[in-house]
Amino acid sequence: MPDDAHGFEEPFRPLRPASGPKLIAALVFGPILWVIALIAAAVLLDRTDAIELGLLVTAASFVFAAIVLSLLRVGRRREERRYADRA
Repeated sequence: MPDDAHGFEEPFRPLRPASGPKLIAALVFGPILWVIALIAAAVLLDRTDAIELGLLVTAASFVFAAIVLSLLRVGRRREERRYADRA
């Protein structure tokens, strides 16, 4: 999809990008809050088997996302160094 497909001349730029501590807090506390919500649902609904499966799926997806994102970051750094050496 070309950059000008949305019909605007300038791409979107946020007024204030999120600060480093806010991003870190969101990445750390987000999954923790999901686990707390799943545990609370398990206690309230008394269906621990389904909630345990949900916790396993959540943990597996979090680990998978962390691995993929770290590999993408390593690849991006490698490309940056490769093109920086040419300049």
